[in-house]
Amino acid sequence: MLGVIIVGLGPIGVACARAVLEESDLKLVALIDQDQTKLGKTLDQLGESSDQEQDPDEEPCPIRVTSSIDDASARDAQVAIVTTTSRFDVASVTITELVARGLHVISSCEEMVWPWYQHDALAQKLDAHATAAGKVVLGTGVNPGFVMDSLAVTLASVVRRATGVRCTRRVQAGTRRRALQAKIGATLRIDRFAELKSQKKIGHVGLPESVALLAAGLGYRVEPGSVVETLDPVIATTATPSAIGLIEPGLVSGIHNTATWYSRGFSVTLDLWMAVGLPDPKDVLEIEGPVQLHMKIPGSIPGDSATVAIIINAIHRLSSLSPGLRTMLDVPPLGCRGRDRA
Repeated sequence: MLGVIIVGLGPIGVACARAVLEESDLKLVALIDQDQTKLGKTLDQLGESSDQEQDPDEEPCPIRVTSSIDDASARDAQVAIVTTTSRFDVASVTITELVARGLHVISSCEEMVWPWYQHDALAQKLDAHATAAGKVVLGTGVNPGFVMDSLAVTLASVVRRATGVRCTRRVQAGTRRRALQAKIGATLRIDRFAELKSQKKIGHVGLPESVALLAAGLGYRVEPGSVVETLDPVIATTATPSAIGLIEPGLVSGIHNTATWYSRGFSVTLDLWMAVGLPDPKDVLEIEGPVQLHMKIPGSIPGDSATVAIIINAIHRLSSLSPGLRTMLDVPPLGCRGRDRA
C-alpha cells in the first residue's frame, strides 16, 4: 500500500485526498497547507471539494492539517500530490524538498506539464535532482495534460503524417468550482479584466505548455517564446448567475484564450473558451493532413473531477517510470482502476 501526502488543500487538493481514501491500495498519511486558517483541521472540516461529494458511508478521516513537510514525510509516505500553484518556478521549491525526503511527486501545476518551455534551466536542475534521488516527478491534469495535448498525440497515432492539429475546448464554467470562475474573471468589468490581464493575474495557465507537449509528441521542438497567445474576455449578453454573484449584461463571464505555433509545414492551434453560461460545451480535436481525423466530446470533459482522476490513476504508474522529471508522453495509457480493485 502506497502512503500518500497531499500538499495544497484547495478544492482540487481536498478532492484528491478524498479520492485517495477511496483507493484500496493507497493510504492517506498527511495533509499539508501553509494557510493558517486550515492548520489543525480534519479533511471533513476543510469545506467543499470541487465537484465531488463525500460518501456518507465512509468513516471520518482523523488526519489533521500540518504546515510541516518534515513531519509529514516521516509518516511512511512514498508519494506526494502537490496542488499548490500553477507556476513551475514556485512549485519546484516544494517539489525539490519532497524529492529530497525520498518521495515521488505528482502535481497539477499547469506549467509543469512541459516546464522546459518557460523554465528550461530550472527544469533541467529538477530533473537532475530527481534522477539522482531515484524519484519520479510528473506534471499532469486534464488541461493542460490531456484533452488539448496528450489526447491529440494519441489520436495522431493512427496517421503517418500530420500537417496540423487543432484542439477546441468550450467549457461551461457555471458548472465548475468558484475558484475557477474567479480565475476567468466572471463578474468583472472589462477595464478591470484588462488591468489584471496586463499583470498576468487572470486567465488560464498552461496553453503554451500544451502546445509544446503536443508538438513534442509528434517530433517537433517548440522553442521558448515561439507560441503566439491571445487572451480576451467573453462578455455576458444576458444576466447570468454564477458562484460569485450575478453577471450583468456587459460584464465579463469568462475568457477566450488561443495559442498558435508553426514550423516546417506543421501547425498547432489551441482554441479555449471558458465562460459561465457558455452554450454548446464540447471538446473537438482535428488532425489535418493526407488522412484527416475529427473527434468530438459533447459537453466537454469535466475538468475538476477529471483532474483528480488522472492524478489518482497516474500514481499507480510512477514506480514503472524512469527517475527524473517526466511528462505525460512518458506515461503509458492509464485507464481507470475502479474503487474496489487492488
